Amino acid sequence: MNIISLLTVGLQGGDAYFIITAIAAVFILFLLGKSFLYHNKFAVRVKALQDRRAQLRSQLLAPRKRTRKVGHGASVSFMRDIVNKLNLLQKSQIGKINHLLINAGYRSKDAIFVFTFFQLICPILMLAVALAASKIDLSAPFATQWKPFFVVGMAYVGFKLPGIMVVNARNKRYYAIQKSLSDSLDLMMICAEAGLSLAAALTRVARELGVAYPEMAEELTLTSIELGFLPDRKRALINLADRVDMPEIRGITGVLIQTEKYGTPIAQALRVLAAEFREQRMMRAEQKAARLPAIMTVPMIIFILPTLFVVVLAPAMIRVSDMWK
Repeated sequence: MNIISLLTVGLQGGDAYFIITAIAAVFILFLLGKSFLYHNKFAVRVKALQDRRAQLRSQLLAPRKRTRKVGHGASVSFMRDIVNKLNLLQKSQIGKINHLLINAGYRSKDAIFVFTFFQLICPILMLAVALAASKIDLSAPFATQWKPFFVVGMAYVGFKLPGIMVVNARNKRYYAIQKSLSDSLDLMMICAEAGLSLAAALTRVARELGVAYPEMAEELTLTSIELGFLPDRKRALINLADRVDMPEIRGITGVLIQTEKYGTPIAQALRVLAAEFREQRMMRAEQKAARLPAIMTVPMIIFILPTLFVVVLAPAMIRVSDMWK
């Protein structure tokens, strides 16, 4: 019995390839349309910031009263029930997974259940795809040696896929925040020199950076909210360093904590940090430019030099062939 025959009942020889090609074409058109359409990323995060503000306000007004938040939908509730029934989350893993998801920008309490659910589902889906693609005969599954290893490898890839996607989202977020550091510090320095407090300066800078750098604007807004509601202002800055686990952010929060503690001018410290981050950004650009010749060597050897040899040697070869006729 063949797995692929069960999946393609009633289809002709080329119908399966036509369906796959049509799905790929629709997916490519969707990606192209999504890239050309304007999408305000910061507006999507406003609701999460408002929820955080409401949560801090409720904790401040009624610290002893705890309310349980209802799930956002039936799908999330279903994922939570599956994870809890199968006991997929271990207590030793909750802190590590939560920290990874928060660093990637997923702050919802249900994010850990969604992540764990997809860690369960993705290996099963990849296993089914591998069985269908490898065309394993269930009566003799080990007739071909590479097919069982291919199936097991695809299942392993499916298990690692959610973690890879979250780490990729975290790296992209860190890169976007890193690009915005020098501009953010310049704006914060201007606001501090204008006489604004730290919370007001963060709110103003977040408003200005909402379109260009939505990730940084979101973090600054959340820090400003926590500065206004948390009893310990140092805790709000430490939370920023925990959410964005980068050396640059840890340096900024350390400087701000010291200025809050000793009363030193914030504008002067921000000016020094902005100049330092601008120099680091220039050094990173120079490093990328220095790596460009080594990166271009392989494409030149594979694509440009053969074409050059053909253009240079083809006329001579044609003349020699004409002489021997």
